Amino acid sequence: MVKNQQPVITVKIPINWEMMTTRAQQRLRQMVGRDTRVIRAFFRIIEENEEQLLRGVNRKRIDESKLHTLTMTAERVSGDGKQRLIVEHDLKARFPRISANELSECRRVAAANYESYLALRRGGGRHSRPSQVNRDRRIPRRIFIPYRARLVKHENTVATWWLELRDSLDSVAEGRQVHDRLTVPLKTAPFHLQQLERGNEKSVQVFTDRRGKWWAAVAIRIPETMVEKRGLPPAILGIDLGINRAVCTTLLTPTRVSETRYFVQHDKVRLMRRYDRQVANLQHEADTRRDRGLRYDNVVRKLKGLRSKRENVSKEYDRLTVSWLLSYIGGLSERYVVHVAIGRLKGIRNTARKGNYQGKRFRGLMHRWCFGRVTRTLKHGLEQLGWRTEGKQSRFHVIPENWTSITCWKCGHQGIRPRQSLFVCHTCGFRTNADRNGSLNIARRLITLIPSLWSENGLGRWATPERRLGSVPKAVRGARSPKQKSSLPRKGSASSPRESAVVRSAQTSVLEFGDEDGDGDDDRAVENAVERLTAPRKDATGIKQEKEVRAVGGTVSR
Repeated sequence: MVKNQQPVITVKIPINWEMMTTRAQQRLRQMVGRDTRVIRAFFRIIEENEEQLLRGVNRKRIDESKLHTLTMTAERVSGDGKQRLIVEHDLKARFPRISANELSECRRVAAANYESYLALRRGGGRHSRPSQVNRDRRIPRRIFIPYRARLVKHENTVATWWLELRDSLDSVAEGRQVHDRLTVPLKTAPFHLQQLERGNEKSVQVFTDRRGKWWAAVAIRIPETMVEKRGLPPAILGIDLGINRAVCTTLLTPTRVSETRYFVQHDKVRLMRRYDRQVANLQHEADTRRDRGLRYDNVVRKLKGLRSKRENVSKEYDRLTVSWLLSYIGGLSERYVVHVAIGRLKGIRNTARKGNYQGKRFRGLMHRWCFGRVTRTLKHGLEQLGWRTEGKQSRFHVIPENWTSITCWKCGHQGIRPRQSLFVCHTCGFRTNADRNGSLNIARRLITLIPSLWSENGLGRWATPERRLGSVPKAVRGARSPKQKSSLPRKGSASSPRESAVVRSAQTSVLEFGDEDGDGDDDRAVENAVERLTAPRKDATGIKQEKEVRAVGGTVSR
């Protein structure tokens, strides 16, 4: 059976508990309590027969068919099936007031919870088994719509929307084929109704939160909306994440680099620095009190409170970042068939280890940077918009970000960053903002992964200007600062296989070299920091220049 790839969202609707009669309240508590006991019984059975029930290459899935044969008898069979009059764990006999369909729903919930435990155990660490979790907590059963639950609208009642649940508490014991129904009123708001209209209801879960409030969580399957529209050109949005600049996005089309946008959060940086100073002062005070033999419980309590405040600020601004990205992507979808590529920063904290000579402040910034949260939240937001984020038809991809910030997008050679916000390539003369260069490289890497985006320009060479043979531009002549280093290799061939870049007479200004022919990259953020190269001993004789060229492996232009 093919797994459905359509996105699913969950809408939590509060239950109008005060409108329910005493008998209805008691009935609902009995149904949820019975489901919890059945699911916990499945947990114990899975633990006892774990080796027999595990399946798959990594043995991290529960075989529900085998679990069904261990817990359910089969008197009526069709075809070549065999009867099972006696099973090892007969849950139907143990719980006589539950139907076979409700028992299967409890089995699915138990298997899903146990698979989650297996995934956590495989990742390492010590985790409690599902049967050992707090026994006072209710485990809701996933009730499928419209078979055993449905949403009903009544215009002439106080509550407009009602949830009808199939109740088998008495009907099974009495031997009736038609089960009773329990009607539960819901407190619906315009937001709930808007979410319900987005797709089809598939299932519902009834549960209570920590405060004892009752909720109904309705799972809604959203139809696919990311269908290619005829006539719209493809485009790739490269997203580069940062600390000072939260996001840099560049839209790359087959003809040009369309636009670049930055999302800077000055308030977040200011708040984070203020909390960091407070934490540092409290840590110093705690160390001083401990050395003097004084109590420092209140100081530790304040430190814990600041930690939660700092984390809340970070989460709030990350949500704001994702909200801006979703709004921006939604607008681009009206003009292009957009593919989103975001950088994967896995392993970036290795550069901030102690001993890498980056400084204590840099290590603190890197280790407190929760870059994975933005990626996960953006993926979840795109799924709610109807995007397919997994599989071959996915238009959301997480691209490795290794060397994207110091690799030239124009020629692919390694450049330098004289400062954090500047990228300079001495091979082709390209210079731009470092975050912009990184987002362009991320977008170009996505092109090489999707065959449908390949064009006659080559793999990943969108918007790259055509150059004549031997017309590699050079940087502007001038005095070079001794602190700045050239990105050209000291030994080996020069930029062109036919002639040396040192003695070439034809030069092109760096400011005249842009994304397109005739367009420049005159960025105010980097215009004062352009590195200027010069030919060594430019006033020397031609014989001396020729000797210097041959010493570095170049050839002389005649």
